[in-house]
Amino acid sequence: MSTADIDRLIAERSLERFEFSDGEIAGFWLKAVTSFTDAGEPNLSPEATLQLAYTAGLQATFAALAAAGLRVRSSASHYKAFYALQRLGHDKLRTFATRMDDLRQLRHQSVYEPIEDDANAAAGAAEARAMLEAMLPDVKAWLVRQRPELDGVLDA
Repeated sequence: MSTADIDRLIAERSLERFEFSDGEIAGFWLKAVTSFTDAGEPNLSPEATLQLAYTAGLQATFAALAAAGLRVRSSASHYKAFYALQRLGHDKLRTFATRMDDLRQLRHQSVYEPIEDDANAAAGAAEARAMLEAMLPDVKAWLVRQRPELDGVLDA
């Protein structure tokens, strides 16, 4: 873990140290799984799919930070949550957080820019789902390594 970066985020009030219970961490994970599952509904627009996939990744980020004893402050941006996740010192989490930050930019366009190309929107949504499908198992494995009591609980 990059303690200096985490300490800086705490000092600037983007994060705070907080001891989460296993049940609370499992609750974040359940939200992530539910959002990811919902993103797979076939009748959703590409924008809705992208929004739900992004939400799933953000919720998985919150679960990982919680397992590390960190809570994102309400005033912190999503960018800072992904930045903090990169600083936990685990290669797969760092990759996930970097990819989520890329997805954050795509999600921003989806929310704040007009639709110019339906094919681009559909491709972005498909890319988001594929990325999460590939990477959520890595986040889950890290959670179980941090909190062995969650083994089996996160499968429900």
